[in-house]
Amino acid sequence: MTSVRNLCTSATVALMTLALAGPASALGLGGPFGGHYGNPGSQPNRQCLQNCQQTDRLCLVSARNDAQTCAQSTCAAQGQAAQDACATDFTSTDCQNALSAWKTCLQPCRSTFRTAIGSCLSAAQTCKGTCASVTPTPQPDPQCVSGCRSSLSSCTLSAATTAQGCDADCKPLITTAEQTCATAPFGSGCRTALQGAFACLEPCQQAQRMASQQCLQTAQSCVAACPSATPTPTP
Repeated sequence: MTSVRNLCTSATVALMTLALAGPASALGLGGPFGGHYGNPGSQPNRQCLQNCQQTDRLCLVSARNDAQTCAQSTCAAQGQAAQDACATDFTSTDCQNALSAWKTCLQPCRSTFRTAIGSCLSAAQTCKGTCASVTPTPQPDPQCVSGCRSSLSSCTLSAATTAQGCDADCKPLITTAEQTCATAPFGSGCRTALQGAFACLEPCQQAQRMASQQCLQTAQSCVAACPSATPTPTP
């Protein structure tokens, strides 16, 4: 059987659990930030949504703190009385009466908490709607983006081809490492051969990484320079 002492000392937890059973399920602990925002094609501003989410969390924390203060300041005596009455016999009449009195005392705090949570939910929905109404960022011209993508593919392919040529120069060291480690994988010769092969390959790999990064940066600059797409006329 659950200890009444634990139950009484967590009075505010019980209060908030009961109060959150309704509105909090709609909030989903993170506010109304799941699913779609407005029309399916809308593109809400991400920073706006993050700000709304943080504001919503602060609202919930404030409501919970107020509920805790209410329970502790107005019902501490009833909670202690319930703890004392139920310490030895949870089923006794005195225990049940004390718990009932404690629950009655908590009811106004619980009601106020529900109202506060409802206000948080309403404010979050309003904030979310504001974000959903933000004008979507103009999209770049698809043909221009396609050209940037093609250039990126050609650039990365060239970087990979160059890296393959570099790797080929390390082939003798790779073969030596494979042969040495095949016969004595635990020996010092294997370790030395592997170190030699990887030391040869590392500059090739580093050069490819740098070349690929440069390709990506060039492609990003290309897309940024693309003109905005011409909107399709509404019939």
